[in-house]
Amino acid sequence: MRKLMNAAACVLFLLAGCGSQGAAEEKEELRISAAASLAEVMAELEPGFKESHPGVKLVVNYGSSTKLRAQMEQGAPFDLFLSASEEDIDKMAADGLVDPDSIRVFAGNKLVLATAGEADGSTPAEKLLLESEGKIAVGDPDSVPVGKYTKESLRELGIWDELDRRLVFGKDARQVLSYVESGNAEYGILYSSDAFISKKAHVAGELPEGDTPIRYPAAIAKKTELKAEAEDFLELLTGGQGRQSIEDYGFTVPDGE
Repeated sequence: MRKLMNAAACVLFLLAGCGSQGAAEEKEELRISAAASLAEVMAELEPGFKESHPGVKLVVNYGSSTKLRAQMEQGAPFDLFLSASEEDIDKMAADGLVDPDSIRVFAGNKLVLATAGEADGSTPAEKLLLESEGKIAVGDPDSVPVGKYTKESLRELGIWDELDRRLVFGKDARQVLSYVESGNAEYGILYSSDAFISKKAHVAGELPEGDTPIRYPAAIAKKTELKAEAEDFLELLTGGQGRQSIEDYGFTVPDGE
């Protein structure tokens, strides 16, 4: 009987130990909603953050900034929002979803005309667009920041209406890039950062900035339970390593930030 009791005690002890170990391994989740164009920057910063925060698991949701905002407005959980649009951040702040005092602009971008064909950059982008006969991939201006920026740029050139019938709309910046890389569109209007990482898309020229500067702001959720961790990631993003990664992947670092 004593042997049976000792054996049972050992089993209970081992089970308790396993339970404690499982509980110790549970990690808090820092949920980040990030513009699709930031995927490479995020991948480069994640290892350093995980090393300094071993008890935190990063959960990143990528998409167009406007669609991400819609998800969060409908109740999708998040702790930090990295947007490709100041307008979306401002709307989140107005609705009380992010802390306005936490908003920081951490990157900028430019629009370029890209193609999977040959490109020597000697012909103005406007001329290439007007003389071509193929499809032109752009972001949807009604739902994607890159599309809004593109529409403003082409209106600045006075050619938006002329190109309208040849436009193919992408759901986010990365889908526009895929249309170009696959040859489903002769040209695409991309962020310079997306063209920078592509092995198939070549920059044929730059497009002018429209009325809205392309700036990437970040903001911390007002109701986050991981405020310190969100602040730490934001510090990483805006610090030396983050700034270097941003520049390494074709973005610009705003002056004074």
